[in-house]
Amino acid sequence: MESLDGKESRSSATVAASTRSKRVPRRQQTGQVSTDEREIQTPSEIIRRYKSILKTLPKAKTMTRAFQKHAIDRNTVVSTSVIGELAIAAPEVYEDLLAKKPCGETVLAFAKRCEAAIQGDEDVKEKMESMKARGTLLPIRRSKPV
Repeated sequence: MESLDGKESRSSATVAASTRSKRVPRRQQTGQVSTDEREIQTPSEIIRRYKSILKTLPKAKTMTRAFQKHAIDRNTVVSTSVIGELAIAAPEVYEDLLAKKPCGETVLAFAKRCEAAIQGDEDVKEKMESMKARGTLLPIRRSKPV
């Protein structure tokens, strides 16, 4: 097909066919993002995700598979798991820290405060270690504090 200026132009059917050649996953087409894939912004969302991974772990057999099933990176879980661990092992300490949480504090800063609270209380620290040994908490070992 030739246009008025003498150059060849492609028909609209040819252009449409070339743009359809790559299949786009459905969630990208609709713009929907699942709750596991979006950014977690509150401590309650971290606790919900932690409990969900904890529930998935026996079926998945390994932490790697559980993290893959939830589409989350291991380092992300490790850096924020201290919040979930504290909320499960010592809810009263967690509630006290949450009540004193400043309005604009980031999740990572809150995780650091939770880690400091755990390191400062030997009873909570021992309770968490025994819960990890029993399997009621994720067996995550941190070589350095969050």
